[in-house]
Order: sequence, then structure tokens, then C-alpha cells
Amino acid sequence: MEIIFRLINKISDFIVVLFAWESAIFDLIVISFFCAFFLLFLFKKLSNQEKIKFHRNKIFGYILEIGIFRDHFGRIISNQVKILKHNLIYLRYVIQPFLLMMIPVIIVCIQIENRLGYFPIQKNTSFIIQAALDREVVKDIDSLISKVYCQTSAGIILETPPLRIASEGIVFWRARLKVTGPQFVRLGIDGTRKMVEKKIVTVTTRERFCPIKSKANSLNYILNSAETPIPQDACFKFISANYSPATYPFFFWDISPIIYFFILSLGFGLILKPFIKVNI
Repeated sequence: MEIIFRLINKISDFIVVLFAWESAIFDLIVISFFCAFFLLFLFKKLSNQEKIKFHRNKIFGYILEIGIFRDHFGRIISNQVKILKHNLIYLRYVIQPFLLMMIPVIIVCIQIENRLGYFPIQKNTSFIIQAALDREVVKDIDSLISKVYCQTSAGIILETPPLRIASEGIVFWRARLKVTGPQFVRLGIDGTRKMVEKKIVTVTTRERFCPIKSKANSLNYILNSAETPIPQDACFKFISANYSPATYPFFFWDISPIIYFFILSLGFGLILKPFIKVNI
């Protein structure tokens, strides 16, 4: 799994270098347009277009017939049964390609979230650092949690002593960013040399970053795959920094980039559908 996500990240890094602009909204527009075009083309190739068109026309035909023969109760019931039948057959032909299309959609959504989903930490702003011990590696959490420590780069200071929750195996610190630029935090345990580092992003770029750095065998890594995962033999299960979720203006609302992407993709899909000549 780590190799797959690493390859996806490398490909997306190359695409970003070629096409990324200063405006996040413009990037979302470009991404949505090409995704809509690609997904329509993919659906056309994966689906049985003749069957979809046939059953869709049957559904519309029986709906019109209900309006024409609205005084014939028996015919209305018969048409409703036929509409249900053709709807079920229609769904059989569209669900499989839709499920296959979800794979590239999920990949794109993860990449959008990793690049546009959060705002960097601002100068003179406090944020929370969280570290969780891995129970599969650390057997005696109660004794080791008191030995967990945090080191920071020169631009970050720790404002509070660690808050340790032994029952959960979690440690919290409140930190403050004093200087922008490349920053990091390192977590370790007294008596061991192995440390885990997480970068702290402080400048708006198209660089990949996410709140959580975790091991590759966890759900957290699937959803937050921007950084290199924590080694499997490390004592820490994940490390997180609480970035603020990003929102972007859309008419009278501020919405997340994922919602922005879905709205724009749907709009471009409706516009491109007649040109690609695909039946949905």
C-alpha cells in the first residue's frame, strides 16, 4: 500500500509542477474539468451504452404514458411496474462502471485534500501537537508514556508541558509558531535513539501536507498519505498537528475543496456530456 501511495504522490507532484497556479480556486476548476472529461470517457468505455439508452428511454416512455392515460387506473399501475422493472435493469448496467470510477475519484479527492484541504500554521499562532503510542509495539504504555518527549525546530516553541493520558497512550503539547519557513517537530522516548519527525508547514504552497503522520498499515495513512509513513517498528502510532481546515468562496458560501470539486465536476460533466456522446 505504501508503494502505491508513494507512486501516486510522485505522479501528482509532477502534474502540480506543470499545471499548478497561484489561485487554489483556479486549480480546482482545472482539476474538475479534466476529471469530468476523463470520467465521462471512462464511463462510456466501461458501460453498455446501448442497453443504458434502451432502458432509459423505456423509463421515460412509460412516464409519459402515465400522463397520457391518467384516467386508466389499470394502465397506470401496469406502467409503474414496468418503470420499476426497467429502473432495476438500468441500475444493473450503471452501478458497476460507477463503482470502478470511484477509484480515481477517491485518489483525486485525497490529493486535493493533501494540497488544498488545510491552511498552513500562521506566525504567532498556537497549535496542538498530539502523539499516540502504538500498543502493538509498546507493551508497557503506563511506564513509557512518562518518557515521551518532543523536540522542535528553531521557529517553534512549546508553550505548555506535556499532557499525558496514560489510559489512551496519548500525549499533547501546545506549541506556537514564531518564525515561518521549513519547520518540524520530533518525538522520542527517553532511553531510545529512534525518533519520529513530522514537518510543520507554515507557508502556502502546493506542497503535500496533512494533519496526521501515521503508520502505513492504518486507516489514517489512507486518508493522510501526504508524508512518508512512520516506520512499523516505531513506538508511535501517529503524530498530528491541528491545521485549520481550508474553505474557499463559492458565491455566497465558503466550502471545502472536496465539495468544490464535486460541484464543479458535476457542472462540467453536464456540459461535456453531449459532446462526448455518452448515455448515463
